[in-house]
Amino acid sequence: LRKNNKIIFNRVGIRKSYLFILSRLKSKIINFYQLINSLIIFKGEFTSNPMIIQEKNVSHQNKVEGTPYRVLQTLIDKQASGRLVVQNPLDPSIHWRIYLGNGRIHYAGSAMGYAERLHYLFGRYLPNHNSTLPSEINDDYQYLCELWQTNKFSFQEIRAILAKFTQEALIEILSQNKAFCYFENTVGLENLLLYLNLKKLMLPVESKVRCWWQLRKLIASPFQRPLVTNRSQLIDLIDGQLGQFNPKLKNLIRFLEDQSCLYDLANKMELSTLSLGTLLNPMLQSGAIAMGSYILSANDHRPIVACVDDSASIQRVVKFTLESEGYRVISIKESLKALTALLNPKPHLILMDINMPDIDGYQLCGLCRKSSALKDIPIVMLTGRDGILDRVKAKMLGSVGYISKPFLPQELVKVVNSYLLVERKAG
Repeated sequence: LRKNNKIIFNRVGIRKSYLFILSRLKSKIINFYQLINSLIIFKGEFTSNPMIIQEKNVSHQNKVEGTPYRVLQTLIDKQASGRLVVQNPLDPSIHWRIYLGNGRIHYAGSAMGYAERLHYLFGRYLPNHNSTLPSEINDDYQYLCELWQTNKFSFQEIRAILAKFTQEALIEILSQNKAFCYFENTVGLENLLLYLNLKKLMLPVESKVRCWWQLRKLIASPFQRPLVTNRSQLIDLIDGQLGQFNPKLKNLIRFLEDQSCLYDLANKMELSTLSLGTLLNPMLQSGAIAMGSYILSANDHRPIVACVDDSASIQRVVKFTLESEGYRVISIKESLKALTALLNPKPHLILMDINMPDIDGYQLCGLCRKSSALKDIPIVMLTGRDGILDRVKAKMLGSVGYISKPFLPQELVKVVNSYLLVERKAG
């Protein structure tokens, strides 16, 4: 606008300018949207990489056990940017992630079980979608963005889908009474398409959060698997009042034989997970069925990382960090028992502290290298020592790497990924 030969900008004019540019740059909408989003989020403060948002007033080691809602609300109040990982204490194999930008929600989803959850969500909220979802999905957010980028959904449609899926994830997260929560200071999303207010997003579904809260004593997560423990009692319950109340329960026993998780089961029975959980509640209370872990021991194919360290705090950090990345962690606190414990199950990688009582890490590393069963397993030393001689000694005794304490979780993941990828390739 021009007034007294001076150019004046207002919000309406700027908004119209953005829309005009967007209409001219449809082929570059991804990059342009990221630029606009970063302008909104940072209010003029840029980082060297616009996809890595620097956190504000929050420590990268902010790992707590508490109510997820309170932890998330604290981060929002501090206008934090990063990723909150929430681990279910009743089933440690289940993890959720919430991506934040300046105190707003970019996305929330699971850190595992992508295919089961997306199949359920598509069946529930997008029943007319023509595309067939793959049986294996490596990342839910990336997969959804690819559907948009390949014109399966419009820009408005994908934002609505992401918001709905985020809302469902937050219902599951915020209905947990207690959980292990860890905050990382990088977002890690390639495309930032949402900028949601938590209260506005969750207000319409408060009743669902309360219902799930009441079910949490018996059902820790929709990723858990209902298992038959008393078949005759279950048949009596279904043939009786429960079956009359909902005819769909007639097929329940047949579906339970597959040991599917609650997401899969709800999808097959064309019910919401909350409705199914409510129907299963009396069966759980009677002992006819029980909720099993998401990862059944016979089907647990996660790479195994053994951590030999007498520090309970280090063991907790390693286990939480690596299991949220899809690894199975075996914790060994007594160095004298390490050789026996490492034989079954045999790990793909060993993390080993140097300063331990009875047998130190150097001696234990040497013993592992003399064992025919353990000699080829990569060993990475964990220690507060950072001298060149210490590194050389560890190398001479057969270790392949060295991580200095204290370490960032991202550093641990990077090192473990690098050695396991090399080992898998060699195998």
